[in-house]
Amino acid sequence: MSSANKQQKRNQRAKAKAKKNRIQRTAAPNDFLDPNDERIDLETVDLSELFQVMRAAEKISQQAMCAVFLGHPLLALVLEQEGEEEATDFIITALIEYRRMTTDVDEQTALDWVESEQFQADYVAASNALAQDPS
Repeated sequence: MSSANKQQKRNQRAKAKAKKNRIQRTAAPNDFLDPNDERIDLETVDLSELFQVMRAAEKISQQAMCAVFLGHPLLALVLEQEGEEEATDFIITALIEYRRMTTDVDEQTALDWVESEQFQADYVAASNALAQDPS
């Protein structure tokens, strides 16, 4: 697991990127994108279905919600296409957006939730469980 300082820097970077992405989404569409590009456009991907499944799993436990999130094929695709740093930014941004949408909190409160010791413990436990049983 990364050091607390490194996690904090990643979270700050993800927070800034999430804000930038929200601003860009409200701007004009990207007409310059190649329509034949098969890469996923992280700024326009619809996570609402994933968030619904995560919300249902969160009723069981926060760790179950993390397992649903980590087990989603989109994350593997993001990691493959974008690399570890961009994938980390995407994960943090997605989790912040999930929390904001499901609990109607502000961005800082959502970031505090992602950074909380309990969430971190549940996230790591879910990650370890998936690594042990990837089925």
